[in-house]
Amino acid sequence: MDGNVINAGQIRKIAIAGALALAVAFGADVTPVTAHDDIAGSTPPSRSTLQEPISTVEIDFGEVISDDVAMFLTYDLGNNEFEDIGGETVRTGETTARLDFDEVEREGTYFVQYLAPVPSDGHVIAGAISFTYGSPSTGGSDGFPILPFAAGAAVVLAIGGWF
Repeated sequence: MDGNVINAGQIRKIAIAGALALAVAFGADVTPVTAHDDIAGSTPPSRSTLQEPISTVEIDFGEVISDDVAMFLTYDLGNNEFEDIGGETVRTGETTARLDFDEVEREGTYFVQYLAPVPSDGHVIAGAISFTYGSPSTGGSDGFPILPFAAGAAVVLAIGGWF
């Protein structure tokens, strides 16, 4: 894996940041919104250790979410390096969504990042859950890389608040 190659997740973050920069540059009134704190649950449960490979994760957000829910799978390479695996998000109910991805093959720690707009109040439920398949990642990182994710989530929240 070449560290200089821009992947789809990075392009998505750059595009969102660019949109916010344009909105600010042209004087858009961006109202800050606060994110909801937590989810109702997930399958598999967050921080669980699995002995069999999986190809889906479902999250119950505990409140009605919009069709614009987004979820992404990331693999912990260790030493604070992560590989964006992606996946396809499917809204499965009023409060639930599922991330479908190729069956995990490598043992280690995985993170599922999520952004779920709540139409009733305009807020976004944002965060991540984790699971370990087999043994944890060698030289595992201290946790999910929250700074890049938080920056991207803040941009999405600001754009959502503006609309």
